[in-house]
Amino acid sequence: MDHFALLVLDAFLIAVFFTFLWKRDGKERWRYFWKVFAALALGAVVVGWLMYPFPRP
Repeated sequence: MDHFALLVLDAFLIAVFFTFLWKRDGKERWRYFWKVFAALALGAVVVGWLMYPFPRP
């Protein structure tokens, strides 16, 4: 698997875990799941692009 697929899988599993841990209502769960999933997946991609111009040691 490539890194992006693993990142999406990790974001999915973490979002499912926190959604079932903190939310009770079905509609509220879906909204919270998508917010957490997007924050984790898109946030990781954005941070990766921000680190791109910096050289490796």
